[in-house]
Amino acid sequence: MALNSDYLQELSDLFVADVRKSAYYGNLSQKQRGQFDAQVAEEEMRGLHPLLPGAAEEEVERLSKAIREELGILLPVAAVEILRQVDGFVENGLSLYGVDPEFRDDHFDSGPGILAENQAKWSAYAHTAQRYLFIGDSDLWFFAIEMNSGQPLALDRSTLAPEHSFKTVEEMVNDMMRQALGYLEEDEEEHPMEGPGSPPDNFFPRN
Repeated sequence: MALNSDYLQELSDLFVADVRKSAYYGNLSQKQRGQFDAQVAEEEMRGLHPLLPGAAEEEVERLSKAIREELGILLPVAAVEILRQVDGFVENGLSLYGVDPEFRDDHFDSGPGILAENQAKWSAYAHTAQRYLFIGDSDLWFFAIEMNSGQPLALDRSTLAPEHSFKTVEEMVNDMMRQALGYLEEDEEEHPMEGPGSPPDNFFPRN
C-alpha cells in the first residue's frame, strides 16, 4: 500500500524551502546552488520527492540483518515497505525513524535510526523488548508495531500504554505525516484516517 503522495510532496517542498532559506544554502557558491537546484528539478521530473528519498534495497538489507542479529527479531515487511518509500524524516516535533547511518551507502546521519532507537528504548523500558518495534515518536506518542500481532499502535509517551490502533502501518505513517504538517484539526470526512488526531473505532486501551 502506497503512502499519501500529497503528504510526501508537501514534506519534500517544505524541506527544499527550508534549505533554500538556510545559512548553509546562503553560503554556497553560485555554482553549488545551481547544482542543488538542478538536482531538485531533475528528481521532481523523475517523479521523486527531493530531500525525502526512499531507502536503497542494499541499505534495507543491511538494516534487516543487523536487527535480526542485535534485536533478535525480523524487520516487519510493512516497515520495509515504508522505508522503501521514505527513509525517515523529522519535522514539527515528530520523527519517523529511518535507516541508521552505518547501513547507508553515504553514512549520512539524516535523523533517528530504527536500530539505535529500539536499542535505547528496549534498554530504558525493558518490558517493551521484542514486544514492540518503535518506528517513530512525537511529543505525545511513540509509534510502534506490536511484533506478535503486527498491529500498528500509538503508545502514550508517558505511560507506554497503547492508546490508538491503526488498520495498517501505512495508515499510521500517513497520520504521522499529517501531524508533522500541522493538519491536526482537519475535517473527518475529508481525512477519515484513524490516529491520535481522531480516536479510531477500534480504539482499545490496555493495562
